[in-house]
Amino acid sequence: MLRSHWPAAAKELTREFWTFFAAALCFDLGFAIYIFLYGLFLLDIGFNERQLGLVTGAMTLGAMTGTLPMGALAERFGLRRLLLAGFTVTPAVAAVRLFFPAEHRQIALAGVTGFALSSWQVCFSPAIAALTTKNNRTLAFSLTFSTGIATGALGGLAGGWLPGWIEHAHLAASHVEAKRWVLLGCCAVFALGTWPLSRLRLRTPATTQRRAWKFDPFLIPYLPAMALWTLTAGVFVPFAPAFLSRQLHLQLPRIGEAFSLAQIAQVGAILLAPIVFRQCGLVAGIAYTQGLSGLALAWLAATHRVNLAVGIYVGYMAIHWMSGPGIYSLLMGRVAETARNTASAVNTLMSSLCQSIAAAVAGAAYVRFGYPPVLFAAAAMALLSSTVFAVLLRERPRREAIAIAAAE
Repeated sequence: MLRSHWPAAAKELTREFWTFFAAALCFDLGFAIYIFLYGLFLLDIGFNERQLGLVTGAMTLGAMTGTLPMGALAERFGLRRLLLAGFTVTPAVAAVRLFFPAEHRQIALAGVTGFALSSWQVCFSPAIAALTTKNNRTLAFSLTFSTGIATGALGGLAGGWLPGWIEHAHLAASHVEAKRWVLLGCCAVFALGTWPLSRLRLRTPATTQRRAWKFDPFLIPYLPAMALWTLTAGVFVPFAPAFLSRQLHLQLPRIGEAFSLAQIAQVGAILLAPIVFRQCGLVAGIAYTQGLSGLALAWLAATHRVNLAVGIYVGYMAIHWMSGPGIYSLLMGRVAETARNTASAVNTLMSSLCQSIAAAVAGAAYVRFGYPPVLFAAAAMALLSSTVFAVLLRERPRREAIAIAAAE
């Protein structure tokens, strides 16, 4: 059924969706590599995990601060205009960050970057929802997630090897300068997304314009469950490159290879996600993948063998992001169409706040206690999140079957 349904659903994806898809690729290839390499760049100029946590926290706090204004701007000016502004301002600010190494300036500029980046976070889900139907929406989310991750896999290899090549070719005076050139290239790729966005025709339903801030009741059980899961992600995911460098003592090319393998594994996991959701149910499937990610994180904390740890890291990253399409489909499918922009904005607001708290606390905890104890704590949180999702968001079988029909 899955094999026969996906080609039919793919044929229903419009030209406008593929135009948006091209812009999403520019975002993924540019900014995802930037996030991977930027933390290592900061480590090279003397930062530690505590400072990385503050910078990461400032960025997510900036995203939280920008969420409600961006949601209002999306309602007033439309998703397309806001996306164009975000794809122009965000890479510009990200480039400026590379030339101001002082801690207080890094924290301030990280906050500005997060504020600008919130335009993408707010517009992403409503844009895909507006460009798809119930029959192909989960497929659209899965394609966007998985292709973006696959692009990031190529970027991981580039981020791991390009600085060394640039330095070897004497195009940069040091490895820090070489990383800076690669990061500037990432900003340029991100900015290229303005070209497909300028050709995008994206209409906002008139009912959404008349009722800009409609709070859907589904958000009441959803937000606490999602908050706990976001806290769990914020403990390890932003620090993964630092973990590979500091804890496993891998060199940059090997870190890039591990990152790329993780990205490729995520593609397979996300493409398999609709099968899991169909067999288990949407909420149960999300809960199972979260629970498995917690077990993988505990295993990663317990192992001392480098090669095994790299393998567990790759598996963990695949399982961790497997729930993503299901969570977005659950949110966009359960709330009313007139409340989608509000739901996306509130979800981003809550996620940014939780990520900011988790990054700041985890960074300080890594410096004080080391990686294993903190990872064990994060594993326990993932298992708790799995339980909370299963309890708070469970639904009757008939409604659940309707909600996951698009996962085929």
